[in-house]
This record gives sequence, C-alpha cells and structure tokens, in this order.
Amino acid sequence: MANDYKNGKNTKVLIVCGVLLLSAVNAAWMLSEEALDNHESFVSVAAREMLASGDWAWPTCNGEPRLQKTPLSYWLVAGLAKITGRVDEFAARMPSVIFAVLSVVAILYFVNLWLSFRIAVISGAVWATSLCYLRYSHSARPEMALMFFVLLCFLSFYSAVIAKDRNKQIVYMLVFWISFALGNLAKGPAPLPLVLIPLFFYVAIFRQWRKLFNWVSVAGVIIFLAIVLPWPLAIAHKVNWDLMVWKHEFVDRFFGTYAKGDYPPYFYFLIMFRYIAPWAAFLPLALAAPFYKVWNKKRPVMLFLWLWFVVNLVFLTINAGKRQHYILPSMPAMAILIGILLEDMVFSQKAYEHKFAVKMFQGHLAVVVVGIIIATICVAKISPVNLHKMLILASATIVAAAIIAALFAKGKNGWGCTAVFAGVLVVSMISYASFAASTDEFRYSRDFSKKVAQIVPPTENIVVYKHVSSNFVHYFGTTVPVVSDADELYNCYQRGYWIAAASGYMKELTQDNRFREVYRKENSGWREVSGALFHKSAPLIKKDSDT
Repeated sequence: MANDYKNGKNTKVLIVCGVLLLSAVNAAWMLSEEALDNHESFVSVAAREMLASGDWAWPTCNGEPRLQKTPLSYWLVAGLAKITGRVDEFAARMPSVIFAVLSVVAILYFVNLWLSFRIAVISGAVWATSLCYLRYSHSARPEMALMFFVLLCFLSFYSAVIAKDRNKQIVYMLVFWISFALGNLAKGPAPLPLVLIPLFFYVAIFRQWRKLFNWVSVAGVIIFLAIVLPWPLAIAHKVNWDLMVWKHEFVDRFFGTYAKGDYPPYFYFLIMFRYIAPWAAFLPLALAAPFYKVWNKKRPVMLFLWLWFVVNLVFLTINAGKRQHYILPSMPAMAILIGILLEDMVFSQKAYEHKFAVKMFQGHLAVVVVGIIIATICVAKISPVNLHKMLILASATIVAAAIIAALFAKGKNGWGCTAVFAGVLVVSMISYASFAASTDEFRYSRDFSKKVAQIVPPTENIVVYKHVSSNFVHYFGTTVPVVSDADELYNCYQRGYWIAAASGYMKELTQDNRFREVYRKENSGWREVSGALFHKSAPLIKKDSDT
C-alpha cells in the first residue's frame, strides 16, 4: 500500500483492484445464504409482480398497492430478474452489492482527487470493511441505493465547489443533480433532508452562495424534476390525489404520529459506533480532528465531512420516527474521516506522534484479541454446539492480529495495513459462514412457506387467515389472498380451499373445531413462532419442529 511499494501507475492499478476485490468479496460473500426478511420481501414480491403484470409504474405486493416507497429498487430487481430468470435472494440483493462496490469506487476517485491516493485507498478499505457495509450490501432493502446516491451527491458537490476548471465544475454539478434525483427514486424523499440540510450549513458557513446561483443549477433543477416527478405524478393521478399513504410515510413518521420508533434520544450515538465497527475506536478522534489546525490543507475536506455526518446525526436524533438504518447514508463520511486519521497515524505522522499511534494500534489489537477470547468462553457456556465454529473464528482472529503486529513491528507499514484489511475480511467471511444460517430467524418462515408450496397443488386454492407476511408470499411463489372473517374463511374451507395461519391466528383455527389441521411447523418464524395448514380432506402430514 504505500511506502513498501513504488507508487507507479501499475502499482496503483494493482492496489485499486485489490481494494475493489476486497469490497466485492465482502459485499457478495454468501449472498443467498440468509432468507429474505419481510422488508426485503416487499422488494422481491413487488418486482416479481411487476414482471408478471407488465405494469412497471404501479407497484403491488401480494396484489395490493405498494406505494410506501419509491420504485427504483423494484425496477432494478425486476430488470435483473429478467436476466437471471427468477426473483430469488441473489437477484433481490445483487443491486445492493453493485451499489456497495460503486460507493467504494466513488470514494477512491473523489478522495484521491481531494487529498491523496493513499488516503483514498485507506478510506475505501475502511468503508468496505465496516459492519454497516457488510450488513446492507447483503440486504434487498433500498438502503444501499440510497446511500450510494447520497454519497455521490456530497462527493460531487464538494468537487464542484473546489474545482478550478469551469467544465469540471459543470460536470460535477450535473452529477450532483442526477444523483440527487436517483436518490429520491431509490427512497424518496429521504435525500431531501439528508442532502440539503448539511449542504445548507456548509454553504452558509463557508459562504459558497455564488457558486450555486448560475445556469448550471437551473439546468440541474430541471433535470432533477424531469427524473423525479413523472412517477409520483402518475401515481397521484391514479389515486385521485389521495396521498394519505405518503403523508403517513413522509410527514407523520417524522413527527412520530405514525410508526413511531420508541428509542431514546441517544439512539444514533450508539448505532454510529456499531455501524463503523471494527473502526469504532477511531470515531471520537475523527469527530474532534477537524478542529485542529495541524491538519492544514486537509482541514477544509475534514470540516465538510464533519458537517455531513454531524448535521445529519442531529437531524436524525430530532426525528421521532427513528430507525437504525436511517444513519447509513452518513456513515461513508465517517469512514473517510477515519481513513484520513489512519493514514496519518501509519504513514504521515504529522498530526499524531509515532508513540501515540503505536499505543492506539496495540490497544485496538489487544481489545480485539481479549474480546474474541471472552466471546469464545461465552459460546462454550451458552451454546456448546457452536464452540468448534467459535474456536475457528478465534484462531483466525488471533493469527491475523499476530501477523499484523509483526509487520508493524518490523516497520513494514504498507504490508501491515494490507494485513489489517485482509484480516478483517477473512474474519468477516468466517463469521458469516459459521453463524449466518444459525442466526437467521427467517429461515423458519422460508422453510414453512416452501413446504406449504410443496403440499398445496398448483391447481388448488389457498387463503391465509387474517395476516400474511411478505416473506411467506415470496417463498410460496405467488399471491395469497387474506381472509379476516372466520365465517367467510369457513365457506372457503368447505369449498376445498387450503387455509394457512400463523401463531395466534393458527391457535384460533386450531381451537375452532370446524377446521382440520393437516400440517404444522413449530418455530416457523413467520413473524411469530409457528405456522399451520388446514384442509377439509387432505391426508395428515407429519409435524415439523425446529429448535
């Protein structure tokens, strides 16, 4: 990575390829291992029904309008499914993988433009090995798409502000407006406050108003509106301008009168540490660093990143409808700040003395090693069946820590950094391979849904009592009508319909002597703990049980 190599063109290409490989492997590793959860299934089912109906403007989920979210994720999954031939875990999650890798590409390009190649590489690697990167690159939710376009908004905007060449400034501002528009199509209107509020403070504090009021901004607004408006206008016209669902999602949720997130005010202060792991120890330093003059020419960039992160953190804290993933679009700013700090500690050593950097890294490695040993002891007591997996993970962690310590002790800082990021990747891969399946609570629902799909002949009818999860609809493979009235349900039952029910609703039917249970799966995870199938004359099927 740096002083261990000649930074020639070929070396830089090799390093960039290494970072991109790191980001791609971490994003795509065992992508289809875990079952789709209910929120992911909203995307997959809507995409599948778009393909079936041919109507790409009116999203539905289980035959019902799905207007709560903007449609870009549905379009991307449906488009990919036309290539792969099916909407499965791979097709549903692959857009997130692509956006995750593209976010690393964007960091490499723009941070190299602003600061240096070395800082860009370290920042990209920090981001690609963070917990939130791993988590949401493996999710079909629109979060990674939103994160990427918000990231591109900030990176292109700052590049336009500092650009001396007029043509480059125009290009960067056009990238900003197009990204801003696509972000709103990915998960609108979240980018409006997440982008505009921090930029307002930046422009106001650093007095950049002149650069905003020109013909490029006018053209950008026109492009933005041309991309964003057609879909909501078409939907509004179709529902006769009854936009209550959007009011609930975008206004009432913010004020906490709809789907309120009952979390304490400090909620995001905890989440930000968790999401940036394993780099959480550097977060407090990154928040304080921009205010020290020692950073010299790096300070303007650091202050911009600081405003991006902190202003959004404050905004989200004020927001009554808290959800942990809302902070994701702000986390790349912290990753870049940490990248700047790490580069200085390991290589430049202008802001931090060598002695401080050594203690920081030694303490970090010690905490990791002690933590993995404690975790192994806890697993031995709580879940002995998983002890062998934990021993493998602990061994890999300790070996990686030893290699890293040895390389830094010999002064091979470039190789030491390479070992750090490679070690994090290997530990992440082992963790995922060892524990993803056993911690996947939706695997029960997936198995139950697939079993029901095997039992119920394709030519026969099935309904669900009172509630059906999107996860069930995805894995069952087609729309499933919901019947809430018990008498109406009994009429369906008498006509030979299959009846599916979960947990409390299953218990209602089990206690109702009119319905005959033919199959049950305990711990189905279908939002509750069990699921059952009822039919008037089908043969009984042995009950399944999961632990």
